Amino acid sequence: MAINKETIQRLVAVQQQDAVLDGLQKEIDRIPREIAALQAGLESAKARVAEAKAKTMGFEKKKKEKELELASKEEAIRKHTMELNQVKTNDAFKALQHQIDEAKAAGSQIETEILETMEGIDRGRQEEKAAAAELKAAEDKAKGEISVLEKQLAEVKAKFDGQKEVRDEAASVVPSDMLRIYDHARKRGKPDAIVPVDGGNCSACRINLAPQMIVEVTKAKALVVCESCQRILYKPEPAAKAA
Repeated sequence: MAINKETIQRLVAVQQQDAVLDGLQKEIDRIPREIAALQAGLESAKARVAEAKAKTMGFEKKKKEKELELASKEEAIRKHTMELNQVKTNDAFKALQHQIDEAKAAGSQIETEILETMEGIDRGRQEEKAAAAELKAAEDKAKGEISVLEKQLAEVKAKFDGQKEVRDEAASVVPSDMLRIYDHARKRGKPDAIVPVDGGNCSACRINLAPQMIVEVTKAKALVVCESCQRILYKPEPAAKAA
């Protein structure tokens, strides 16, 4: 591949464009996560509403069951009371009276449980109302935030597409073999695939470079790769002195 200082600088320019793309890609990746987090928060709020409803329904079901139990006890009391007038012996009378007393005691306990259950229904409805209000507030807030995030995402994607065109144009004048080595380094998790020599060291991994390698980097006649981190090395142009 034909390499000179100009082609090296072109590759550095590609990396600068890639750095911008990397930043935009992070935004593209971040925004959906934030949207998902907001949606997850809404699902949690919906779950709290459903839980409160289920709790209320549980109390209502229990109330109906207790009311049936109470009706059964009241029917037993009515039946045994009628039977009192028909018994012939004192023992039979006492037995029926005992059953009546037991039914009345059980009925009284059931009435207490019904009252407690009704209190539970009231608490459940209050919790349900509060949870529904929280959900409404969360939905209103999330709707606005998600709308903003979706707009941001569309804008960032548009910027990314425009930046990608700039990057591809910059890459089009770089030798393909050089780009292949550069892209390979980036795919291995090294966004700074081409780095300057810093004194006698690789500026990325800080390994001390052999003098001959530094000479080759300075000549810029061949592609020089750091033996330690596998990044492409280049010699930065000296800054122009003010007149």
